Amino acid sequence: MEYIAPHNAAAWALNPKSRPLVVSSAPYTSPPPGFVTVKIHSVAVNPIDWIMQDQDVSKATYPTIFGLDIAGTVAEVGEGVRTLRAGRRVIAHAGSLSSNDSSRGAFQKYVVVSQDAVAELPHDIALEKGVVLPLGISTAAAGLYQKDYLALPLPSIGGSREGLNRTLLIWGGSSSVGSCAIQLAVASGAEVFTTASGSNFDYVKKLGASKVFNYHDADVEDQIVDALGRKTLAGVYHAVGAGGAVQTCARIADRSKGKAIVVTVRGVPDDGIPSSVRVKAISASSIFKDGNHIGPTIWREYLPHALARGALIPKPDPLIVGNGLRSVQLGLDKQKAGVSAQKVVVNKIDEDSSHEV
Repeated sequence: MEYIAPHNAAAWALNPKSRPLVVSSAPYTSPPPGFVTVKIHSVAVNPIDWIMQDQDVSKATYPTIFGLDIAGTVAEVGEGVRTLRAGRRVIAHAGSLSSNDSSRGAFQKYVVVSQDAVAELPHDIALEKGVVLPLGISTAAAGLYQKDYLALPLPSIGGSREGLNRTLLIWGGSSSVGSCAIQLAVASGAEVFTTASGSNFDYVKKLGASKVFNYHDADVEDQIVDALGRKTLAGVYHAVGAGGAVQTCARIADRSKGKAIVVTVRGVPDDGIPSSVRVKAISASSIFKDGNHIGPTIWREYLPHALARGALIPKPDPLIVGNGLRSVQLGLDKQKAGVSAQKVVVNKIDEDSSHEV
């Protein structure tokens, strides 16, 4: 019997800086060796997604498909994939940003993704909740675990602070990346201090932060340095925040005992960094490069078990803005406008019957 590929559709960016995205048919791509094709139920929107649309920062080849966070079911597995099967419910970090390959962009019905960036999702976690995690997990892990970054011990189920005796400062704990970083760092045995707005103090404490500081306070830097006291700093993770936040993190590291390093999701500032402090920019995709064990370890070994046992929970909560591919542009616009302790999600992509505009 002749094989008939499933029909695919996508929310396309036809040209640089064009809007809105255009919903139309897309090729269905079978996975190459080491990859799987996932049928998408939910996608989440990150700041980089609307930045890609507005600014074309990666100089993509057009037409293209943006998006990084996916949740759905495995539709097909490529050669050499041993631990994933068709029909498995999964979350995954799509690789369009690093590959410049439209088949790997999240905003479509069928996405090709590396097996190293896939984690099984327990049946008691809805796909639209699990989808908030992928880029946040990868970005958090890239800053926390790589040897040239914070180099924390890898996380373990039921991780304890005993033995590490280090305090990590996470700037912006209620953000998507911050929420993941807090949970991973605690599972690695670190004590976590973080910053948030006053309304999100309870939220970050429930994730595992031991102390929270309001980043709006004029003296927040002094508050944090005083609270660190004689504690040994494991470094600073800058998860969100502009307006001199990286420089503030660097001054805190300079004034504290311990590791004088700041890892940041933003670029390294040209000035305002004490000479004793090293600042490094984080690339989430780096953990999946050849020879880097962090991506496979976190995604294939730790994350499925942590989710199944409730040791790591999907946070922040999803803010569902619509269903189907035509809602993706709404999601981009909503994320650009700003959300707090939530992640924008578009649901029911697999139920979308869109073929052409």
